[in-house]
Amino acid sequence: MRPSTDQPVAPPALAGSALFGADIMYILEHAMAERAAGQGPLTDRLGLSGADLTELRDKWLPNALLPDLHLPAPERPSDQQAIATLILWKSEAGTPEARWLSAIISRRAMETRHLWEDLGLPNRAYLSAMIRRHLPGLAAANHANMRWKKFFYRQICSDAAFSLCLSPTCDDCPERADCFAPD
Repeated sequence: MRPSTDQPVAPPALAGSALFGADIMYILEHAMAERAAGQGPLTDRLGLSGADLTELRDKWLPNALLPDLHLPAPERPSDQQAIATLILWKSEAGTPEARWLSAIISRRAMETRHLWEDLGLPNRAYLSAMIRRHLPGLAAANHANMRWKKFFYRQICSDAAFSLCLSPTCDDCPERADCFAPD
């Protein structure tokens, strides 16, 4: 586990949309390590189809050798789909990058650790900065600066059609009291 700090860690000498390539490299590196450890194909680790991975690679990482590009998108459980829809809706960004990030973030939100850790990012501040860069409407919606999983599930719970209220892994987390303390 990488140490957390309060300050976002940004790759040097990059600005604007070029940061998407750096951001996605952290995420891909982490997912590739999980794949190498036998935790499933890259498509399953990221929640993207092989076609989506090919499109992402061709646009941002043209020299990258990515496996599993022939595989279809994995099935999304209903809570993962709800998070992906929420991210796209709140982000107000109609870009391929927003679509890829919504799939990746919603998939990684199903994992057991903090979202920034399960994305392979250096710290929570980096995750928030990445969301501000690429999903600005989503960042603005989290005006209380809640932890991201908490924010996603609170947003979903506010819709009467859903009965989900806690992240599926929060009950077992030793830091649950920090995330779900009274606001």
